[in-house]
Amino acid sequence: MHETSIAVGFLNSLSQMADRERAKKVVKVRVRIGKLSGIVVDSFKFAFDSLKGEYPKLKETQLLIEEVPVRYRCNDCGTEFEVETVYFPECPSCSSINLTLISGEELEVIDAEIEV
Repeated sequence: MHETSIAVGFLNSLSQMADRERAKKVVKVRVRIGKLSGIVVDSFKFAFDSLKGEYPKLKETQLLIEEVPVRYRCNDCGTEFEVETVYFPECPSCSSINLTLISGEELEVIDAEIEV
């Protein structure tokens, strides 16, 4: 389960940020995870919540996750659309497979709220 190693790296970074900002604690952190990122959201959240107790300033941190849908733009007709499955998508307007991925691969921190 690679979500555990990602959570550990994320918690280490949050802890370093809290130290750098002289925070008493990190209240909450919001992250954006795309459906194509390879991250299983429930597993990541479980790992985060299970391991945060090992970091004094993160023990009470609330993790908020925004799941980003898979979106494409058709290079032939310009239509933008979301898909539920990533296998062989095609444009719903013109059936083209000449597509550009717009979103869905994200793994990023939106913001963090700290108490100083």
